[in-house]
Amino acid sequence: MPEAIATTKRKFYKALDAFTNRSQTSLEAPAEARTSSTAGAASSQAFDEARERARKRLRSSTSATSLASLTQIGSTLQTSKAPLTVRSVSKSSDKTQPPPNFSPWSQELFLARLQSFSSVSKWHPKPDSVNEVVWAKRGWSCVDVNTVACRGGCDRRILVDLHVDSKVTSGEVDDDDDEESENLTALETALAEKYQSLVVQGHSESCLWFKAGCKDDIYRLQVVRPSIWQPELRKRFLTLLDIGDAITGVTIQAPGDGSARLLLDDLPIAIISPKERSKTASKKALDLALCGWRGSVESGNQLLHCDACFQRIGLWMYQPEYIASHRRPDEAADGDEITTSEDHSGLDIVELHREHCPWRSADSQCATGSLHGLNASQILQKIATTCARDHRRRSDDKSRHVAAAQDDERDNDHASASERPAVSREEVARQDKERESRLRKLKNLFNIKRRA
Repeated sequence: MPEAIATTKRKFYKALDAFTNRSQTSLEAPAEARTSSTAGAASSQAFDEARERARKRLRSSTSATSLASLTQIGSTLQTSKAPLTVRSVSKSSDKTQPPPNFSPWSQELFLARLQSFSSVSKWHPKPDSVNEVVWAKRGWSCVDVNTVACRGGCDRRILVDLHVDSKVTSGEVDDDDDEESENLTALETALAEKYQSLVVQGHSESCLWFKAGCKDDIYRLQVVRPSIWQPELRKRFLTLLDIGDAITGVTIQAPGDGSARLLLDDLPIAIISPKERSKTASKKALDLALCGWRGSVESGNQLLHCDACFQRIGLWMYQPEYIASHRRPDEAADGDEITTSEDHSGLDIVELHREHCPWRSADSQCATGSLHGLNASQILQKIATTCARDHRRRSDDKSRHVAAAQDDERDNDHASASERPAVSREEVARQDKERESRLRKLKNLFNIKRRA
């Protein structure tokens, strides 16, 4: 009888091991192929089938105690496996997934597509109607030389070539240059219109980018909210201070009335600390930061980098030594000395942005209300000036209140001294007599007369 029970237990454990292996295999399957409720139902059904097969194999001599113990072991295994299945599904669902390809509301994905057009070796300048911003708003990315593709969507590719061969054969005589130039202009315009229609029609009809694209204000930069522009301005300012040696010798043409020094002194400490204000390159760094530039170092070269249009400017080309070494001999006549400011007008930090950049183009910024028609540089300059003026006024009010309180205290002391009434000589003599009388009485209290 004990041998029969041991055989039955061995068979039952073997069935439970097979069921456990199947459960582990199902747990290793992709999380997308099942849900927690489906997995729990399948595991409970498989366990019930295994238990029924084990009961049929039990002999009639199996004791009730042994069967109860085996049932208890199986139920314990089932309860221990169920939370594991739910936990594995919940872990897989907690993983952050990247946004889908069709996200016309995402400025981050729009800038990622626009960055693919930043290489001058891949994308050549195009008319405004078919420039890189137009293609990026409709889901296209630059994948090859003048070639765009819908990555993650319909995967179609378009070669954007507006080059017109205007060469004339050697035996031909050109008698009407104006007419030929007009024809070339008309041909370029027709090609631009053709590619403008392909911006939408180039997608397949089943592609979501065929139905809709990004809004016109997707390129707008957040330069009005203090919680956004103040940390970003400080971050750009600090990166420019890191390359302060390179920007110190550069002549900069800053927009506005040149009030960066006032901004530097009046901006809150949270943006610029007093220690940072005392540095030599702080004023130029603030001018560059207000126009959207940040400093970077690549391969030992110090650059200005824009995160909106992905333009990069090498500062070594604007150093006085570089300009002097590349000056032509005929630029100096009669031994006249040419200074750096005369030889080079300076670094126009707004015009060096790409034409479609919001820091330069008011159309790309799409500002509304009272800021309509201003680019991001002008808006940030205006907002920073207002912030500095408010901070200066609050500081002046606080110092004025402190000074007024001190003046009031001083005036009160002076008034209390001046408001005392004048005393006559008779009154002074009377007060002296009363004081002497009180002192005499006080002295008598301390005189002790001893009896013999």
